Amino acid sequence: MLTIKASKLKQMFMSGADAVAKEYEYINELNVFPVPDGDTGTNMMITINGAVDAIRNIDYTDISLLGKHFSRGLLMNARGNSGVIFSQIIKGFTSVLKENKNEIGVVDFVDAFIAAKNVGYAAVASPSEGTILTVIRVTAEKLSKERNFKTIEDVMKMACREAHKILLQTPELLRELKEAGVVDSGGYGLCCFFDGMLSTLIQNVKQGTVEKIPLNKIRTKKSFIDKLEDPNVGFGYCCEFIMTLKSRVSLKQPHKKKFDLIQFKKEMSKIGDSLAVIRDSDIVKVHVHTLFPYRVLEAGTKYGEFNKVKIENMTLQFIERNPGTTLENLQEKINTKRKLPSDVKIIATVPSANIASIYKNQLNIAHTINTEVLGNPSIQEFLDKIRKAHSSNVIIVVDDSNVVLAANEAASLVTNEVNIKIINARNIVASYLACLSFDPIKDLHNNYKIIEKIIDSTVVGKTSISTKFVKYSHIEIQKNDFIGIMDKKIVVSDKSLTNVLQELSNKLVDEIRKPKLAYIVYGKDAQLRDIKFLKKHLMETHSLKVTVLNGSQPTYSFYIAIQ
Repeated sequence: MLTIKASKLKQMFMSGADAVAKEYEYINELNVFPVPDGDTGTNMMITINGAVDAIRNIDYTDISLLGKHFSRGLLMNARGNSGVIFSQIIKGFTSVLKENKNEIGVVDFVDAFIAAKNVGYAAVASPSEGTILTVIRVTAEKLSKERNFKTIEDVMKMACREAHKILLQTPELLRELKEAGVVDSGGYGLCCFFDGMLSTLIQNVKQGTVEKIPLNKIRTKKSFIDKLEDPNVGFGYCCEFIMTLKSRVSLKQPHKKKFDLIQFKKEMSKIGDSLAVIRDSDIVKVHVHTLFPYRVLEAGTKYGEFNKVKIENMTLQFIERNPGTTLENLQEKINTKRKLPSDVKIIATVPSANIASIYKNQLNIAHTINTEVLGNPSIQEFLDKIRKAHSSNVIIVVDDSNVVLAANEAASLVTNEVNIKIINARNIVASYLACLSFDPIKDLHNNYKIIEKIIDSTVVGKTSISTKFVKYSHIEIQKNDFIGIMDKKIVVSDKSLTNVLQELSNKLVDEIRKPKLAYIVYGKDAQLRDIKFLKKHLMETHSLKVTVLNGSQPTYSFYIAIQ
């Protein structure tokens, strides 16, 4: 077929739903992840069946209207993380369907898969590879490269083939899958849906489902407790709600706040993880795992009122699904897992991959958070690094004061298991000196004291370029001037970077009694002649021993530290 009409696409959606329903129990068994927020197969089946009910009794002549109804039905019935993500994949797929048209052609059908990938990834705060998202991404990329399709059947055949190929690779992309010897459950469900869609186009199609592993092999390699990485209080709560923006339960209520999707995701990421937030016009759907469900509800009610709310205790779910487990022996196992090694580990935020490499190779600091691409790290990113450090004693060194609050909040969430000290180095060169002074043989308290002393005995300046004219009582700055900054104060401004480097370094040296050492961390835009000039000036004029590092950091071309 060169095109398919709305009636045929409706049949494809319904056949996809039937295929998932036939496999949902096996999809459940593939779900080996330690947080039991409902089984993937059940969640996907309920999600899709709810959408099928929304379109079942309507004869569509507008293919866009079919897409809107099916997509909205998925969102309103989405259950669990898998259901929410699947709903967004299909939302993307249906977004290319044109209004007032009764058919879709080959080119648009390929574009539907590409849009499905884009919308699916956008829905998840921290996408993980080796999941349903990987399956749709790789499938869409393969279709996009091929493009030379004669019929929609050809597109759908290749989509199914490529989806199954990447599904078989998911254990290599996600450690938990490889340990259990299974493919991703959500990805398997998506493949089933695609197979069902294809069966409507081609009679007696042999669906490409992967070979089923005997179920007794799936959950015997490691118990859920062995995989549990965040054992705060059992598994916490799975929270889901659908909210209508700006709605109020009474006219006497104050008006709701203006909703900003990006800011709301940031707000929710501070409360929990496994976050998915979806907006469809005035409807917002949220899925999140948290230890504090009341905070989830408080965050939501600032912007609207709830249509549906579901909060499930995942610890009790786990106990119900694992015969012989009680709250007491579960807690005992969790407490046993909490016994972490006592050696001190450092986690450091860094502004570039170059600095991360220096920390790892020169300072033996393995746990870094690179802020170059994604900006300030979330609480969840700090928590992930704390877990990976696998120690009961951790020092977090941050190179930017703006991330201290997130680090503090993350530390507060694991206070029962990990002793954490936070060092606000304020800039990357002070952070480097802090990590340089770390002694893994010493305990947490002594390391903290040494690092604090090092930072207190160091002065740091930095250079940048002014973006506008500014006049202060002590200095006038022209646009595009090179500027030198000390302690958040601009102390020198000039058209010549050489003059700024010389004057700034002189001021820094004057701040230290009997200075001996200087450190230069140069950024992306630094020129070799300026690096050589600064190093020579510090060595010859001030008789300092100079260390030069390529930080490749943005914004500030030079950091200069004097000790």
